[in-house]
Amino acid sequence: MIHYYLHGVKTILIESQYIGSCSYWKELLRSEKIYLDRHEHFVKRSYRNRAHILGANGLLRLSIPLESGKHQHSAMKDVRISYNENWQKIHWQSLTSTYRRSPFFEFYEDHLRKMYETQYELLFEYNYNFMQVITGLLKINLPVTETDKYIAAVDDNIKDYRNYFLPGKEPGNDFTVYPQVFSDRFEFIPDLCVLDLLFNMGTRSLDYLSAVKY
Repeated sequence: MIHYYLHGVKTILIESQYIGSCSYWKELLRSEKIYLDRHEHFVKRSYRNRAHILGANGLLRLSIPLESGKHQHSAMKDVRISYNENWQKIHWQSLTSTYRRSPFFEFYEDHLRKMYETQYELLFEYNYNFMQVITGLLKINLPVTETDKYIAAVDDNIKDYRNYFLPGKEPGNDFTVYPQVFSDRFEFIPDLCVLDLLFNMGTRSLDYLSAVKY
């Protein structure tokens, strides 16, 4: 493992995401200290339980079902995943059918498959373990600390990025085009989940994220 930080080192407070968008990972990589908020309240229609990929029919939204569904109002540390439907099988099939012919899928699939074969009770726990898998694939260490209480406001030394990266409310990063699966059918779609970048760019993913400007 290596430590890998981009320019603009700082301390951030941020929510956990399912896989995480490229913008989300860009911010993680440029931070010297990361506080991952366990006590903030779940926000529906957010990347906390959603991820976007580019499928054969265009943008595909993967969503982890939760107990109590969209009316979940618990703190993130208490949000429970529902297994009433086999969403893990559906998500893994979506990823494999989309990225099987991408250049780097075969190098990562064994590491990622276990996240769709093991049931986690809590969403935060699942997201955190997924983050660890991705940092392993990127061969980096991230300076992550879980919060032990709810933080309503932060001082000037900490940047609050909670609810900053939301579907349909991307922060305007300037993503350059990289080859995507199905690029023969669709124009480039920026800022998908970081797995889209990994499967298509492999070991060049870190260099790509370091070049993103905003």
